[in-house]
Amino acid sequence: MQKSHLFTPGPTMVPGDVALAGAKDMIHHRTDQFKAIYVKCAGQLKQLFETSQPVLVLLGSGTAAMEAAVDAVVAPGEKMISFNGGKFGERWGKIGRNLGCDVHEVKYEWSDFAGVDKLEQALKDCPDAVAVFCQLNETASGVGNPVKDLAEVCHKAGKLIVVDGISGLSAMKCPMDEWGLDIVLTGSQKGLMLPPGLAFIAMSEKAQQKMAGHGARLFYNDLRAQLKADGKSTHAWTSGVSLYQQLSVALDMMLEEGIDNIIHRCHVQGDAVRAAAKAHGFELLNAASPGDVLTPILMPESVKASEVAKYCRGHWGIYFAAGQDDYKDKIVRIGHLGYQDHFETIMAIAAFEMAMKHFGLDIELGKGVKAAQEILMADLEEQERKSAAAG
Repeated sequence: MQKSHLFTPGPTMVPGDVALAGAKDMIHHRTDQFKAIYVKCAGQLKQLFETSQPVLVLLGSGTAAMEAAVDAVVAPGEKMISFNGGKFGERWGKIGRNLGCDVHEVKYEWSDFAGVDKLEQALKDCPDAVAVFCQLNETASGVGNPVKDLAEVCHKAGKLIVVDGISGLSAMKCPMDEWGLDIVLTGSQKGLMLPPGLAFIAMSEKAQQKMAGHGARLFYNDLRAQLKADGKSTHAWTSGVSLYQQLSVALDMMLEEGIDNIIHRCHVQGDAVRAAAKAHGFELLNAASPGDVLTPILMPESVKASEVAKYCRGHWGIYFAAGQDDYKDKIVRIGHLGYQDHFETIMAIAAFEMAMKHFGLDIELGKGVKAAQEILMADLEEQERKSAAAG
């Protein structure tokens, strides 16, 4: 018998109750019955994004929301600054150019991060940019970016800031209104514990005002149409009814656990995986600024990351992600987000150790597991102390 365990940075594992909700009887999307689900989820999504603004839902992957964001706040011919430290930062530039924007790309090594110094230099080089585009977490590299600090620089410069939280939202702190973020977006198949198929995007009042100043280049994912429909508690086009039924259950689960608790869980699991890798002497690609979505472990030249991922998947149903582009065979990415508990994290580390031994490395089995267990146990004891102190 072999079960599937996804430790990829998306899609992630889907809870049983969420999966079953997708098998409910189909209902029509232009009815009071569906409207009740829409209204419930709309309020819960605001809590997830930590915003008072509407959170619009699109049918598509997170890339659909990325494209809609560029269309909304950068008119044809206007300038935009995009950070490119990985495949998904690169995507901002590709989308901008496809939509006729003048893209000023800040390109840097995948092991680096989008620091304030880079943004300040980009603003000097491109002072006419109307918006800055970045990742909360670059999924290709596992690097977390200092979004709060970047937002403060953008505020002073009078620029909009757009954040791709596709893999990062709910795994890392990103309070939209508190940090003054103008657009935050994510996808269903990451921290929200859903199948792929939905994208979510919220806009500040400033972003909405900017959007109103020029026409749309998109039809289906025009946020102007979606925002107007949201005012009537519906979608501009046919709703993803079954996915919405699943979303309703997933949001209930997330809010019951608590957003801060989820973020803490992902951080502790990330610390555990990082500690396990370091216990064996592995280096991490994202060591300069580790995000809590995934851990990218650099492989020795003798081991191909794609073969490690294939071996673990084929023998144990353990799904890791190899790298992309130049890093395809250089890193193994182990995810720690979404529907994942601490013992599943230990399982992932154990599988990684066994795979490394299979591929000829001198690995002491259990050494990384022990390092992870110490991290997880220390957190458990700290939580128990806090609970006891609170009465």
